[in-house]
Amino acid sequence: MSRSEAREFSDLASELSARCLEAIEQNRLEDIPADALGQAFASVLQLYAAKAQAGEGMLPFGRNSGVTATDVAIGCTAMLEAVNLALFELGAWQNMSSVGRIKYDESVTERY
Repeated sequence: MSRSEAREFSDLASELSARCLEAIEQNRLEDIPADALGQAFASVLQLYAAKAQAGEGMLPFGRNSGVTATDVAIGCTAMLEAVNLALFELGAWQNMSSVGRIKYDESVTERY
């Protein structure tokens, strides 16, 4: 990815984030089509997983994301159900793999 393409991606991510936050803050959730949200969610998830499998350590949320534990619980529940993966199976996979695990450096990394 060229420098300009990386910049375009960053700009697109910022715009998407701003539009999502605006829809939430202005209680205009119905303005966001479920299919479009699912498409964006799946694409971001697949890219995150690909980068994690390639060995890139990264935080799942950007600075000042405002993501709460409730948000994560709701999203995880929906994703697990969508692929018919039981929580026990996720736990077994996590026990066998370190892919996607965040290695925190407490002196540098802020948890979100």
